[in-house]
Amino acid sequence: MQKTIYYLLVALFMGLLSSCNDVNLGNLFYSSFNVDQRFASSMQYNAEHSAIYQEVTEDYSFILCSDLHIQQEDNPYIEAFFNAEIQQEAQFVVYNGDLFHGQEAEAQKAHQLLQAKNTLPYYCLAGNHDLYFGWDLYHRYFGSSTYAITIATPTATDLMLVLESASGTLGKDQLAWLKQQLNEERGKYRHCFVVTHTNFTHLHATNGIFMDDERHVLFRLFADHRVTAVISGHAHKEHQITYLGVPYYTTNALKNGAYGQLNVTEKVCTWEFKQL
Repeated sequence: MQKTIYYLLVALFMGLLSSCNDVNLGNLFYSSFNVDQRFASSMQYNAEHSAIYQEVTEDYSFILCSDLHIQQEDNPYIEAFFNAEIQQEAQFVVYNGDLFHGQEAEAQKAHQLLQAKNTLPYYCLAGNHDLYFGWDLYHRYFGSSTYAITIATPTATDLMLVLESASGTLGKDQLAWLKQQLNEERGKYRHCFVVTHTNFTHLHATNGIFMDDERHVLFRLFADHRVTAVISGHAHKEHQITYLGVPYYTTNALKNGAYGQLNVTEKVCTWEFKQL
């Protein structure tokens, strides 16, 4: 009996480790808000704030950074990223989860750093590390983690759907919102981009967590609605694959000096993996 309990505890511990390959063992903590409650909180935040409208040039680029893992010690890669020459390449930035390493002092530092250093408009969403001490901490500093961005060129509009997958699932309410957005809004836009923290395909120690049934529902949904690109992080390893005609890009971590850039034109969107 004791051996059985021991092996069960080991299996549970290894499962927690597999959720991200940069785990701070002192920060393992279950969020007091489940994914549907977090989604409701994000929707309330959205209702209290204006819709997001990002103006860009006719052809434009945006940068996607994942897994900053900001801690009390400075990271030279993160400091280097805010170099003006890097940010001149794009017109806005999306910080795709794991902004900080879990503790409040780190959340405060991440918030202050992004506000002080960014030369471009930027948008954030939550990753699993951001929720180690609960949703309230992320929400207080960064707001919503599920929302839509209208990207307006002089002659066209594109749609970005930001999804919260910090628990490795969208949950039923967020999935219903995603379906509504794609069914009712997608047709009004030229391109449609989906951004979320958790990767969809098996990479190294991170399998994306999404259950097979949910993952295949999403694959089919994105294909049926002609999603232009799906971009994620979490794995700390770059990867790209096309499934049912939709490209999926997974960025390496900014804490490792890596990020991605999507270059958008009327007919073609090209992805670049970048290394500082």
